[in-house]
Amino acid sequence: MSTTRTIRLTVVCVLFPLSISSFLPVCNQGENCLLPDCFCSTFNHPLDPKEIPQIVYFGVDDGVKPEAEAYYNRLFGQERKNPNDCPISMTLYVSGEDTDYLALNEYYDRGFEIAVHSMSHTVIDTGEKLRAEAKGQRDNIINLSKNITEDMIHGWRSPYLRTAGDAQIEVLQNLSFAYDVSLLYTRKTMTDINPWPFTLDYGWTLSCEIQPCPTNRHPGFWVVPVNAMRDYGDWGACRFLDSCVNKPLSMNQTYKYIMDNFRSHYHGNRAPFGIHMHAKWFNKAEHVEAMDLVIHDLLEYDDVYIVNINQTLEWMKRPTELQFIERFRPWRCTSQSGSIITFHGILIFILAVLGIGFYVKLMSKLFG
Repeated sequence: MSTTRTIRLTVVCVLFPLSISSFLPVCNQGENCLLPDCFCSTFNHPLDPKEIPQIVYFGVDDGVKPEAEAYYNRLFGQERKNPNDCPISMTLYVSGEDTDYLALNEYYDRGFEIAVHSMSHTVIDTGEKLRAEAKGQRDNIINLSKNITEDMIHGWRSPYLRTAGDAQIEVLQNLSFAYDVSLLYTRKTMTDINPWPFTLDYGWTLSCEIQPCPTNRHPGFWVVPVNAMRDYGDWGACRFLDSCVNKPLSMNQTYKYIMDNFRSHYHGNRAPFGIHMHAKWFNKAEHVEAMDLVIHDLLEYDDVYIVNINQTLEWMKRPTELQFIERFRPWRCTSQSGSIITFHGILIFILAVLGIGFYVKLMSKLFG
C-alpha cells in the first residue's frame, strides 16, 4: 500500500468518529424530543433567559477525607440558603482513595448529592473497566456507608475526563445511572456561551475534545457537559477550577477568576454554571477565603440557586420559571427521602399536644 493511500485511510479513520452523529436525525425540541425524557443539545434554552434561575453547581472529585469536613461546614453550612430559603447543596464524586464512607451519610442527610468517581482513579477507556469501577465503587458507597442505597446514586464522572465512548453510556445505562458528567466542552473566550445539559437521544453533537466520545443514540440518558472555565485574564481554558496554566496567585485574583466566569453565564444564556474541582484545592487558605466570599456574594442574588447536579437535571426535565420556582418541588426544603418533618415541626407538634392536654385538664377541673 502506498504512503499516500495509508495517509488517506488514516485521515478517514480519525475523522469518521467525529462526524458520524451528523448521520443521525436532527433533534427538534417539542417535535421528536419531548421533556421530561428528551432534551436537545442547545446553546439557547427555550425559556427567556430573564425567566431562568441561574443555576450554580459544585462537582467535587476524589476521596472524601475527614479534613474536608471543616471546609464543607464553612462553605456549605445549613445557614447558607437559596432565595427559596432552602440550604444550598453540592455534588461529591467519590473515589475509593482514603474515603471516610460513614461521613457520606451526614453529607447526604444535609442535602449533598453522592455520586461515583471510580475505585482506583485510573484511566477507564473500555466498557469492561468501567463496569468494574462504576459498580465496584457504587457498591463500596452502599455497603460501607450503611445508609445510602442504590436508588440514591445517580451520577458518574470519569477520572481525567477520559471515557470509553459509546460503551461508557451503554454500561452506565445498564447499571441504572441517570447521567454522566465527563465530556468536555471548551469555549474560546469569556464572551462565548456554553451548552446546556442534554440527553443523548440524538448523540453527542458537540466537538469531541477528548477521544472517544459517544456517537450513537442513547435515549433518555443525560450528559452534563464539563464546560471549561476561562482562566484569570481570559487567556486560556481550565478543564477544572484548579487546572489553569495561568493560575490566580492571590485570594482577590481567585475571587475575580470565579466571579468573572459566573457573570458570563448570568449575563449570557443562563446555562448552569458548573464549578468542577478536586477536593485538595481547598488545602490553601486563600482558596477557601475566596470561595467563601464567592458563595456569600452569589447568595446576594435573588435569582441564583446553588444546587447539586441531580437537582439541576430535575429542573432541566421540568423547566420552571423564576416566578414559580418556590413551588418547584425538587428544590424545596425536604429531606432527600422526601420527608418534610423538621426539628421545628416536631417541636411545634409536641407543644401543641402538651397545650391540648393542659387545656383538657383545666376544663375538667373547672367543669368536672
